[in-house]
Amino acid sequence: MPDLSIDVVAKAAGVHRSTVSRAFSRPEAVKSETREHILRVAEGLGYTMSPLAQALRRKTSNIIPLIVPDITNPFFAELAKTMTQAADERGYQLMLCVTNGDPAKSDGYFTAMQAMYAPFGIVAPSTKVDTEALKRFAFGHKVVVIDRVEGDDSVPTVTVDSRKGIMLALDHLHSLGHTSIGYVSGIAGTHTAQDRMDAYLELTAQSGSTPVVLDSGSDLDAGTRGAEHFLAMDNPPTAIIAANDMVAFAVISALGRSGLRVPEDVSVIGFDGLALGARFNPPLTTVRQPIADMGHIAIELAEKQNVDGSVDHIVLEPELLVRGSTSELRK
Repeated sequence: MPDLSIDVVAKAAGVHRSTVSRAFSRPEAVKSETREHILRVAEGLGYTMSPLAQALRRKTSNIIPLIVPDITNPFFAELAKTMTQAADERGYQLMLCVTNGDPAKSDGYFTAMQAMYAPFGIVAPSTKVDTEALKRFAFGHKVVVIDRVEGDDSVPTVTVDSRKGIMLALDHLHSLGHTSIGYVSGIAGTHTAQDRMDAYLELTAQSGSTPVVLDSGSDLDAGTRGAEHFLAMDNPPTAIIAANDMVAFAVISALGRSGLRVPEDVSVIGFDGLALGARFNPPLTTVRQPIADMGHIAIELAEKQNVDGSVDHIVLEPELLVRGSTSELRK
């Protein structure tokens, strides 16, 4: 058997090599009976067309990198899941790239994007976006960021109105009679985390209450430390807002280990709307981000920029999901 190639398949199928190429890369451009014949012949020969070979020849590919910091965080896992569906619907293949917070890995993924002729990429960062890296790899016009990019409006972005989300959380707790409300921050360094912290401080002060920041750390133990701070206080707040659902889960677990009940002894509310929250004990009251919409819109913005060069900044509205981790203040 000679080395398999597109020419070998074309000869065996009795068609031109360009017809074989279209059967794999643009099946809608080949008559169905011809396409099926070519695919049967190729399968019999054990031939598959390399996506990388197609990309090198056509100087473009259908591979979209999604660069995330941490796949163990359910937020990024849910984002990857919804973006895979959004990519499939548009004829793309999603490639998940995990940096584990290492900027050097981001550079490596940008290099790979160039080598594979990726039409664009999506970045969901855990720290401030390195706009210099985007420019260095000439991807400033081919990247959509799921966060805000400071000082550079040339990069399309998809964000959620964090201030509105914190306002929903505070309004909900106020309606339940809580006036002393603590706060535990999320990942430091992101605009999202800073926006939520700033909104909490501002809105709490406006309501006439004193802000109580239980922890403003940047690691996965922030929720546990926040609960420990709460337990050490002589007059702790009656409710806690966590900057994200993972922090809220940690707070509730730590309080439970100390013998405190949620929401009987303290109400806790998160921010994300992760599917896991509905199955937690107690089910988590949270501010839901439209994660599925974020993925779809990010791809739409990238496609639009490729077509007409437009740069859009979309801010999505959060919503409150009231579940079992919050209740009326008990006198």
